[in-house]
Order: sequence, then structure tokens, then C-alpha cells
Amino acid sequence: MSFISDACSGIENPILEQGMLAREMERNGSKLIKINIGDPAGYFQLQKNIAWAYKKAIDDGHTNYAEEQGLLELREEVSRRYSKMYGVGFHGDDVIVTQGVSEALSFLNQSLINSGDSAVIFKPFFTEYLTYLKLSGGNAVMPALDEKNYWDINITELEDQMRANKSKKLKYMLITNPNNPTGTTLTEKSMREAIEIAKDNDIFIVSDEVYDEYLYNGADFISVGKLAKGIPHILLNGASKNYMATGLRVGFAIFPESDKKTQELKRSFLGLAGARLSANTPSQYAVLEGIKNREKHKQFMDEKVLQISRQANLASHLINETGFFTAVQPNSAFYLFAKIHFDKLDIKNDKEFTELLLKEQKVQLTRGSGFGMPGFIRIVTLPSEAVLRSAIERIKKFCEAHKR
Repeated sequence: MSFISDACSGIENPILEQGMLAREMERNGSKLIKINIGDPAGYFQLQKNIAWAYKKAIDDGHTNYAEEQGLLELREEVSRRYSKMYGVGFHGDDVIVTQGVSEALSFLNQSLINSGDSAVIFKPFFTEYLTYLKLSGGNAVMPALDEKNYWDINITELEDQMRANKSKKLKYMLITNPNNPTGTTLTEKSMREAIEIAKDNDIFIVSDEVYDEYLYNGADFISVGKLAKGIPHILLNGASKNYMATGLRVGFAIFPESDKKTQELKRSFLGLAGARLSANTPSQYAVLEGIKNREKHKQFMDEKVLQISRQANLASHLINETGFFTAVQPNSAFYLFAKIHFDKLDIKNDKEFTELLLKEQKVQLTRGSGFGMPGFIRIVTLPSEAVLRSAIERIKKFCEAHKR
């Protein structure tokens, strides 16, 4: 019998799984190209006014526990941001500040999932969705997004999955827009249809919108909060991506509706927030400053998103040009999700591909099976054009060496 709990058995993060080997290679003098982790703070300096506000909070003695729900001023600014940008109305009291969206996902599953319950998670999905669901004893129903239709929701596939899993206790449907790992946005039409399906099946709706400011190539974004008015749902967002402040660990769980289910879930979140006492207090003051100064932030983000769009477009062009991959051109976030043409290679799966690539060409990226979609790789497009060129040249060289 294992000393470790059944819930934690086999829990891992596919994005980090090659970390030990990568560190060993670096200790032995290898120069690696790492395009596996989507951490904008590793590439762009934090806005100066946000850094200043963090330091000021410490100087002013704001190192005590904050209210478990989060600073009221910050929660009110989150409300104003959604109202101004998306026409979604709620109050500061409808927001709970979490330690990143990761903690909100943990709270979600602790609140809703009993052993044997299920949730609808579209694949490919962010790795932590499945992790927190499994930790609570839950199972995933995983309809695939439609690669041929720009990774949009495949409504026929969703309906088929719902019918096939009708006997399961489905607690929530998780919509991700923009999407990690595909780097694409969903259409309003498909989102409306998915929301109606959730409503008809009495399934709670969860929307992860953490990449909502990374839009390019003509992408449109619409918040689930605007489409699901009057329907039980919550919105998840935060500072990690939009404010390039991953290490500050500030997320938002937003409860726009007043129905019984939404309010029960909010009370459960508040109980869990109180059990962990407080999110990082100086970080909350820093993010408050960032959200308040909208014009400064917009100027900062416009410049950075333009740069990321150029890098993403270049990477998309180069990876498709190799002849060993097919990748949908991204229009949001900072990822490229490429399908491997195994019929041209002597490699059997994406796990072997990524392991050998690291060993032979010193490029670290993430296997698609880690996101629920075997046969793909995810490339992070945050590095410079020169780094991305070099990485894809090495990937092509690797494929040529393993050509059938």
C-alpha cells in the first residue's frame, strides 16, 4: 500500500516534466532553448507603476493579512474593468481575490466535486483543469474542439458527449477563451450554443478568461458574462497574464449572478478563502494600481501584444513550412499548437518526440498529450523572433534526422 494518498498518485504537470533533465543538461554546459512555459514576466519587465505600488505597500506596512475576500478597492476596480471593457455588470462584493487562477480552480473543484462526479472540459485544455478535478475525485468528459474550424467548439461533438455521458453527474462546464494551448478564440455563436446546452442540462458554467487582453490577427473576444446573463456561472481572471505579473499570484473569481447556485458557490469560495486566510497583500495593492491606470496599461499592452503577434505569426509560418507539422495560425494568447505528421517520422508519439528533441537538439517544449490532445506539440511564442527562428530550425533538423 502506498504511503501517498490515492488522490495525489500520478499528479504531475506535463509542462514541467522535463525540468530535471533540462537542469542536468544545463549543469553539464548545454545551452537550451526553452519554449515550454508561458510566463510573460520572464520576457517583459513589470510595469513600473505596478512595481512601485508593490514596494510602497511594503513601505506603508501593508504586510498583514488582507480581508479573506481581498481588498475591497481591488475588487471594485475589477468590477469597473469588466463593465467598461465588456459591458458585464457586477459589484465588488461579487469578486473574490485568489492566489492566481490556480487557487480559484482548486476552490471550484473542492466546492462542487464529490468522488465520482464529472465536469465537461474541452480538449485541448490547460493542464491544471484536469489536475484539480482529479484531486477532488472527479472525472472529465472531454469533447474535442474543432481543429479544422480554428479550434472552435464543435457543437455536434459536445451534444454527442452529453448524450453518451447522460448517466454521469455532470457538475460544471469549463469554457476557456482565449485558449491555452491553441492560441485561438471561440466564436460567439458556438459559445451561445454551448451555454444553452449547459443550461438545458442544469450544468454550472465556468469561464476562464485570463488571456482576454492578448488579441491580434483580427480576433474578437466576448465574455461569457455577457452571454450567460441570468444563467448560473462564474468568471475566472487575474493579473498573471494581462499584467505580466505571474509571480504576484493574484487571481479573481467573479460571481455575477444572484441565483441560488451561484451564491452557494460564492459562500463556499469565501469559506475556503478564509481557511487559507489571505492572498498576498502587497500584490493586491500592486495589481490595484495596474488596473486603475487603464491608459498607461493599454499603452503598455498594445506595444507588447503587437510584438507577440509578430512572433506568433513568424513561428506559425516557420513551423508549417517545415513540412512536418500543421498548425492553425494563432490570434490570441502566446501559444502555437502544432500537429505532428508522424507518417513522415520514425517516432511513435509526442512524448518520445519531446524527450528526444530535448536530448538531441536542446529544445524544450510541451507534448500535446499533456493537454489532452496526443500527437501535437505546444510552442510558447514569447521569445524573440531570433530565438524562435533558432528553435524551429533545430526542430526541423531533428525531424530531418528522424525522417522515415
